[in-house]
Amino acid sequence: MYKLYATTKFKKAREKLTGVEQKQVIKTVALLQRNPRHPGLNSKKIKGKTGIMECRVNRDLRVLWQYRGDVIVLLAVGRHNLVEF
Repeated sequence: MYKLYATTKFKKAREKLTGVEQKQVIKTVALLQRNPRHPGLNSKKIKGKTGIMECRVNRDLRVLWQYRGDVIVLLAVGRHNLVEF
């Protein structure tokens, strides 16, 4: 199991989501912590962004994250077009 670190940007963006979306993010992050390669997350590298990954929260929301040793750093959460991070 990985350790988690949520950046300020991630926390602020999560607070702007609806209550239902926030619960979905919590569930997704828990799964990410246990198994970043879980097929339900659809984790993948973002082209043109070295070391940055994205995973799916729902049809529209994504979490951007990266590995730093045994820590998963949560960078941002938002709509599918979040790649402009």
